[in-house]
Amino acid sequence: MVANVLIRHNTALFERAVDLVVKQAAIPTLQAEAAAHDKIARANAFRRMMTGGAIAIAAVGIGYGAALFFGRDHQLPPVVDTTQTEKRDDRIPTTEKLPQDSKTERTEAPAPEVTPKPDTTTPTQAPKPPDVVTADFNKFLTREIDWQGSHWSLVSGHHFNDEHDATWDHAWCYTRRLVNGVDVNVDLVNRASPTARPQAPVSPSMTLASIGVNDASALELASKCVWLDKSSFSANDYEAPAGRAEAANKLVAQDGWDAMGSDLPSMPLWNVSFDQCQTQCEGDNRCAAITYDKKHSACFMKGDASVLVKDPDATMAAKQVVGGKLQYSSLVFYKNTVVVGESYSNVPSAYADCVMACAMDQKCLGFNFDSPNKMCSMLDRVDSLALFKGVASGSKTAGN
Repeated sequence: MVANVLIRHNTALFERAVDLVVKQAAIPTLQAEAAAHDKIARANAFRRMMTGGAIAIAAVGIGYGAALFFGRDHQLPPVVDTTQTEKRDDRIPTTEKLPQDSKTERTEAPAPEVTPKPDTTTPTQAPKPPDVVTADFNKFLTREIDWQGSHWSLVSGHHFNDEHDATWDHAWCYTRRLVNGVDVNVDLVNRASPTARPQAPVSPSMTLASIGVNDASALELASKCVWLDKSSFSANDYEAPAGRAEAANKLVAQDGWDAMGSDLPSMPLWNVSFDQCQTQCEGDNRCAAITYDKKHSACFMKGDASVLVKDPDATMAAKQVVGGKLQYSSLVFYKNTVVVGESYSNVPSAYADCVMACAMDQKCLGFNFDSPNKMCSMLDRVDSLALFKGVASGSKTAGN
């Protein structure tokens, strides 16, 4: 029995010893946890201090700003009514005296609050802005036609003073053609009012000639224009623009050029001045151009003109009807001289016709005219020149 008691006693002591060893081993861990909690507590305290300081600084700044703002005026500025878009003159004027600006701080007590009376007046409605009216605008009609082997676009314009007009104020019709890479605008008809007689053709005869028409054919083309009022006109319904007849008969002169061919019968007129020659042509409806031989005082009136050649002893002049189709040739002429080269054509001809044939043919680089036999030879290669009595010749300069 004694032995059993001792064994139980010794076991209790052993357990206490083991528990003491375990607690001693946990001491460093507990110390580390305590140190960590201490650091966290210090950090939280520092953060709260900094936050409080920042709030205090912000409060000081706001207070200082408010002091600067409200130091001048002790009340807020009046609220402006922004619902009106125009200046009103029918508002009831206020009797409240606005405080004056002052840089010094005010010390007087604030004014007692006054309850404002409700505004029972009904604001006047802002006037409605007037509707925008479109003024000075045009309406166009376009007609596409095939005429004289070509396609044409005829455009009719109509001008209105404003959008409320029942009809247009004046109208016109024109066409456009591409001539040698240039866009040419040709005015055909002008209508001064819906009831006025239309005038045509409007563009000068030279402009008409540049697109291949004359006054007569331009009137025919103008009769195909379409209008908003559904009017239609024949060539006989048009009136010539003022001064057009005089302008059409006026000659435009170019010195140093000769218009070849198309002489009227009984030409030339001898022993006349250039002015006399010009006056004679302007008074003759058959005459479209002249060439004046300055050396022999001779006047050649012509029914047509197309090719001009250089001649220092000549002056030519043309009316508008042919002025737009004149072509300037680079032919240089020789007397009693033959052009040596390769001939591709030999035909009987007059001298002027021989010159025009070579001038109009791109292949022709030179010609020989046998005066005694009235023969014209055209060449597509020119090598040289040689003296030969009775032969009049010519050659084109380089680059033509």
